[in-house]
Amino acid sequence: MNEPRHRSPAWWRRVATPYLLAAALVFLASGVFFVSGRGPRVGKPTAVDIKPPAANAATHSQEVRLVLVDSGGLARPHFVTLGLPGDPAAQLEDILGALQKAMQQDGTWPQNLGTPQVYVQQSNRKEIAVVNMRETGPVAVGVTQELELLHSIQQTALANGADEVRFLRDGQPTATFLGHVAVDSGI
Repeated sequence: MNEPRHRSPAWWRRVATPYLLAAALVFLASGVFFVSGRGPRVGKPTAVDIKPPAANAATHSQEVRLVLVDSGGLARPHFVTLGLPGDPAAQLEDILGALQKAMQQDGTWPQNLGTPQVYVQQSNRKEIAVVNMRETGPVAVGVTQELELLHSIQQTALANGADEVRFLRDGQPTATFLGHVAVDSGI
């Protein structure tokens, strides 16, 4: 007669699915990993001493181009070597300070006009130099001298990395450079 075949229990067929076997294998592997304690090791943190850079500390010497514009509108380059800081605004301020000295030697920088302050801002991938003209007293200039000064400052800033130049007078937006020539002050 026929002998009854040995059949596995019904619960084993339900348990022996590929999804459940894969989950059991992942659980077993994670248990081994947890027990062995072989996770990533992180060393002790090291102390980092963060100090702000010294203000206007010269970091490198560089030859810069100053542009001196005469009364006829002729621009002549003048090269000087300066110790420049890493900050773009401080660099441009030092360069315009050198321009002021060169123009004072020529007698074209007006009295009562201080060294320009410079701020640099990025806008639409352009570096905009905002030049603040500081007056220590009344500045008496004619249109020709004002144009010389304006073009000298603009062309020197453009020759040394600025894409555009805007002007302020004593920290305020101004419609004119020093009273005669219209300038862009929109920031």
